[in-house]
Amino acid sequence: MKSVNIFDYIVVIAYFIFMLGIGLYFMRFNKGAKEYFAGGNMIPWWASGMTLYMANFTAWTFSGAAGFTYSTGTFMLIWFSLGSISYFLGSFLTAKRWRRTRSISPVEYTYSRYNVTTQQFLSWVIAINFTLSAGVQLAATAKLLSPVMGLDIITVTLVTGIVILVYTFLGGIWAVSITDVVQGVILLATTFIVAPMSISIVGGLDKLFASLPPLTFDHVYNGVHYDQHWLISILLITTIGFAAGSGQRFYSVKDEKSAIKVAWFAAALGLAGPLTFGIPPLAARVLWPDLSQVEFFQPYLATNPQDLVYIALCVKFLPNGLIGVFVAAMLAATMSTLSYVYNMVSSVVARDMVQGLFRPKTKDEELMKIGKIASVVIGTIVTSLAVLFVSSQYGIFNMMQTFFTLFNIPVTVPLCFGLIFRRVPKWSAVAGIAWGLLAGVSGRYLLGWDIGQQVYLSFVMTFGIFATSFWTGHIYKTNKSLLALISLLVTLAVGILFANTMRVEQTELMSALAWGVAAAFGVSLFTFARLFSLDSDEDRKMVAEFFKKLDTPVDVAKEVFGAGKIQISAFPLVGSTMIVMGGLLSLIFFTDLREQEKLIVGALISFMILFGAAMWYFGKKSEIRGAQAAKE
Repeated sequence: MKSVNIFDYIVVIAYFIFMLGIGLYFMRFNKGAKEYFAGGNMIPWWASGMTLYMANFTAWTFSGAAGFTYSTGTFMLIWFSLGSISYFLGSFLTAKRWRRTRSISPVEYTYSRYNVTTQQFLSWVIAINFTLSAGVQLAATAKLLSPVMGLDIITVTLVTGIVILVYTFLGGIWAVSITDVVQGVILLATTFIVAPMSISIVGGLDKLFASLPPLTFDHVYNGVHYDQHWLISILLITTIGFAAGSGQRFYSVKDEKSAIKVAWFAAALGLAGPLTFGIPPLAARVLWPDLSQVEFFQPYLATNPQDLVYIALCVKFLPNGLIGVFVAAMLAATMSTLSYVYNMVSSVVARDMVQGLFRPKTKDEELMKIGKIASVVIGTIVTSLAVLFVSSQYGIFNMMQTFFTLFNIPVTVPLCFGLIFRRVPKWSAVAGIAWGLLAGVSGRYLLGWDIGQQVYLSFVMTFGIFATSFWTGHIYKTNKSLLALISLLVTLAVGILFANTMRVEQTELMSALAWGVAAAFGVSLFTFARLFSLDSDEDRKMVAEFFKKLDTPVDVAKEVFGAGKIQISAFPLVGSTMIVMGGLLSLIFFTDLREQEKLIVGALISFMILFGAAMWYFGKKSEIRGAQAAKE
């Protein structure tokens, strides 16, 4: 294995400087909350699409997911294929609707669609969920970078967290989007080198798959069971998750057509996932079937050494300098996601928590200042959590799955279908979240179910009470005896299901808890039905006005480019950045490279410079057209 040298450190430091520079550059465009959180609805669709793609994986893909792929073989390739399907399906559900909400926060619309309780409930759940997940993702990055860079893992965690915080704080959503484009190009260019290199090392695809065990759908990883139900649950979660959780990407662009392009571009990028992220760990499994015998992994045998197989391949076979580029690619993966979390959660804090509850008359510029303060607090919390997580023995992949599967369905179902279902009452979202969380926690910790079955239960209970809330409220008003019978039947059905599917030891205490949870579902159904029945004519009028807005196409000339605003061109900045970074990488040729390594370095540099030149050229043409249109 190679060790990093001065060129690798220079590449990483230069990468940090470029990201901070982009944040400084876009400070001047942030005049208020709309620009800081939604880019003034002027983010180009290709930039927002790259951001959507980059926001849904992190360095965890190189660590936790790579370790899982190493352990389970071709099973994980199916998982890598699900992303594109989810982007396509999710975009058909809500992309246009999100743009027409005219929001600056993904929770903002819930005030008029539901009520202030729902707005606050979702705000807190989303803020906590994303913050916890971001801590895990930053920990995954530090775990990878520490052995490669030869630095203390706490130092890596702190430096990475602080850099992400600073450029997000400075530049807002514009900085997040444009850095994501640069980071995405670096990431894809690097992985498109690593993947074919891995195939070549093991003698080609035929030999690679011939050396692997056959595909199976039954795996136990770090004590957690994964099967076909887990894959189905992930497809369900990600589809609804993209439909509900990608709002900022959709309402930051100028119109509905651009919102659709955002999702389709992300889906196209996702098609490369099985090759770029799945093949290298499989090659590592063929090269190193027993990690305990490989010197690189021996210091990490007690803490999931398989999480380091992707990085080990790169350290062993990439030339110095490109190891630094790969480190930058891993940083890109995490920095894109964390910067999105910082900006999105700070928009929730500013718009929904502070303005929505305490200071409704807050002006736009002041709202931006609150958001900036919130981003600092969130970044500090995430970095602190990551310091705790890096020492965990639970495993990064399992940690991600725990947060992901418990919180995702209960939150995303009301967010997604609240844009679609017109008749559900204002309290339906709170009921759906409460039932979904109770179902998920019960399935996971009370019944001992696998992740797939836990997600099924959470979805059925969340969607069930949410979708039937209109009729449940009607029954409460017209026939309370029938509702009482339905509540009793729900209690019995859930209790019998729990009693017959419990995988932990059925002690009297556990059985009593199971029936207690079943009773909680039955009783709460009656309680929520009363709330569902309380919708007034004023409430229904507010909801009708909300859907009237969703039925009204965006008037780009009036709503986006009104008051003399002009389109901000991001092409020249992205192009110039890529050309300069490619030029700096050419310094690697002054090191002692083998012929094959020169070809690899040359290919990467050529790609970055040609891509940058194309972006700069088209950007200048766009600026000329914009200037001519302004004169006319």
